[in-house]
Amino acid sequence: MKSIMYHYVRPVPTQLDYSRYLHVDDFCRQLDWFAARYTFIERDAFLGSLREGRACEGVVLTFDDGLSDHYCYVVPELIKRGLWGVFYVPTGMYSKGKLLDVHRIHLLLGRFGGDMALKLLQDILTEEMMSHHHVKDFHEATYGSQRNDPATNSFKRILNFFISYEWRERVLDQLMERFLAGGNERDLVDEFYTTPRQIRAIHDAGMIVGSHGVSHLVMSKLGLEEQEREIVDSFAFLEDATGSRPITFCYPHGGFHTFTRETEQLLATQGALFSFNVEARDVTADDVRLRPQALPRYDCNKFPFGTASFGPKRPVSPQPAAGHGLE
Repeated sequence: MKSIMYHYVRPVPTQLDYSRYLHVDDFCRQLDWFAARYTFIERDAFLGSLREGRACEGVVLTFDDGLSDHYCYVVPELIKRGLWGVFYVPTGMYSKGKLLDVHRIHLLLGRFGGDMALKLLQDILTEEMMSHHHVKDFHEATYGSQRNDPATNSFKRILNFFISYEWRERVLDQLMERFLAGGNERDLVDEFYTTPRQIRAIHDAGMIVGSHGVSHLVMSKLGLEEQEREIVDSFAFLEDATGSRPITFCYPHGGFHTFTRETEQLLATQGALFSFNVEARDVTADDVRLRPQALPRYDCNKFPFGTASFGPKRPVSPQPAAGHGLE
């Protein structure tokens, strides 16, 4: 079984000349490519195989971050083709009225580019803001499949992994003042994410809605109580939004460095049937039986037509290349 991970799926964005995303036309071409070579697993067959401890043959589509792209472009295309997907939604932005930090990072890079964004960050950073736990692991295990310039990788590693969480939001608040130029971040939230009503519509259209945590934090950087709160609170929000208890989770940022065995145990205790990691290989029956809370997923950039567009520039080749896996 091949599970495929997507994030941004959209037409050319405005005022984000450095953004990375999968153009919606390339998304459709990739679906055609999968359809010509594999089968798309039926939803009930997929869930049944997980409950029975086996792996189906075929493709499962997954979409991270609760983006408005998914409601506007992805779900209509899936419905048109008679397909379904798993949509992983973080929940913290609805109560805070602010973009999640991970998406603020994407927008800052999309607007300013890596060199300028890193310079703005370095003007703010101090040594006391940095967390030095697991720096070697995070440096070696992150962004290897993305075609980023060194400044972009540094900007993302500092803010996603190296900075202490007690400082990150305050630093990003300062950076976002440059991005917003007097605008209102609350308005961005309403445009950027699916609304609770749209989440319900996605669920009612036959899709699976799962949790991506509350705040899109690296779970392995949190204590067990904080991890449990991320899971419990996000499950409760999504149950209220959809009318159904979530049965699945995917780890923010992904990779074995982002969660622990204790995280997996917490998810099982909360009733998760399965959870997705990021690991570029097929899901096997052993994965389903022995470690259902860490199932592997491919980034869509591992397959033809999954190459990222860069601002207004479309990829020149449909061949697999490092792409839009942005976290």
